[in-house]
Amino acid sequence: MIKLGKRLKLTRSELSAFRTMTGSQQPPGTVEDHDAALESAAEAWRAAEGSPASRLLQAVLLAERVGQE
Repeated sequence: MIKLGKRLKLTRSELSAFRTMTGSQQPPGTVEDHDAALESAAEAWRAAEGSPASRLLQAVLLAERVGQE
């Protein structure tokens, strides 16, 4: 991952993981785009299901945010 200010460039493997986690085919261009997609995916799991497994998945998604570093 290359982060320059608010701009973001993911490696192929990071982009593949991002697409798997979020379902988004559009690569994020900024830190805000990246974090918003992960937060949206976490919210979708929160709304769909309240099981312990879904709460763990939400935590994993939210932990992948770049802005938290």
